[in-house]
Amino acid sequence: MERPSTKATRWIKFIGGRNLIFTLFAGVLLGALIFVFYHVRFIFNPLLIIFKTIFAPILLALILYYLLDPIVNFFEKKGIKRIFSILGIAIVLLLLVAAFSVWAVPKIYSQTANLMNDFPRHVDSFNLTLQDLVAGTLLESPIEEVFGSLEDLVYQVINTLSDSLGDIQRIVGDLFSTVSGFFVILFTSPIIAFFLLKDAKQFHRYFLKLLPPKFREDSNELGAILNSQVGDYLKGQFIVALANGLIVFAGFLIIGMPYGLPLAILVTITSVIPYIGPFIAFVPCAVIAVLHSFQMLIGLIIVWIVEQILNGNVIEPKVLGDQLKVHPVTIVLVLLVMGNLFGLFGLVFGIPTYTIFKAFGVFLFRKFKQRYNRYYGADEGEYENTEFSQEEYPNN
Repeated sequence: MERPSTKATRWIKFIGGRNLIFTLFAGVLLGALIFVFYHVRFIFNPLLIIFKTIFAPILLALILYYLLDPIVNFFEKKGIKRIFSILGIAIVLLLLVAAFSVWAVPKIYSQTANLMNDFPRHVDSFNLTLQDLVAGTLLESPIEEVFGSLEDLVYQVINTLSDSLGDIQRIVGDLFSTVSGFFVILFTSPIIAFFLLKDAKQFHRYFLKLLPPKFREDSNELGAILNSQVGDYLKGQFIVALANGLIVFAGFLIIGMPYGLPLAILVTITSVIPYIGPFIAFVPCAVIAVLHSFQMLIGLIIVWIVEQILNGNVIEPKVLGDQLKVHPVTIVLVLLVMGNLFGLFGLVFGIPTYTIFKAFGVFLFRKFKQRYNRYYGADEGEYENTEFSQEEYPNN
């Protein structure tokens, strides 16, 4: 009887089997498990509800942790106990939030209310100005048709909203649920962040103890890479967004931009979205500037150009550097896919999610390369860059 070829035996060992029968049995068992889990997936609905409940508070707590942990570590190195550093930072943040609420919230509210009240008047004024400019020209008829269509569209939206407001009780209930959920997140996230800052090392040691000793070294390296990649990105993007908002707000003060504070806050929020965020914020700013005057639009464009130059050449290189090693085309594609799948959440957290999947992908591929070199390298050539560590990871 002819013995099995060496290559076949080597292939079975490469995929983790002892022999052909063992490998086939493992494949059938895996397929059966997938089949069973697919048909009883409804039993995981409670877990999905739990996940949806805790996801937002934990996500916000992680953002706070990554932002504040370097500060806590700095004071800890200076000899201040970690718990005292955390409490001191918490008190300072509460004072800053209180000061911001007293100074900015009334202004934001009044400027936003004025914007909502004055917007129709600005639109009418812009309409009359534009019609005067194009009167007697070839553009007169098309402009009238465009504004007529826009007016009809506005009325349709208003009528649709009016028809949708029938069930007042349901709307009030939904609003109360949303607001209460928002405040629950705001209340629980700092508590979770407090314990993460206080006991992060204990959590890490406890998690490693749960793993088999064989996997602890790789898990430690993978966790360190994820912590560095995701943490540095979230921290850096927050600083970049805050800097962009401050620069734009200063520019708005100089040119006298109407509703400058709420628009600067809009710029800050949208700046967390790479590449796409500035365009999202520029549109409403440009509309308001055009409705005010042509000179205001020119001033806005100058402010925007200065902000983009400072952001692209000073702020982002200093804060973010090139730590993610993600090509701009990849970033745009990720944002398109994640935005389409998950909306605003996908746009904001698409890149951190991509870096997590990328780290796991690089880890698995390097394990594959190590295993390939073990069974095939001597005969058919070896893969390069097979080590998985913080030092080697950027070279993938």
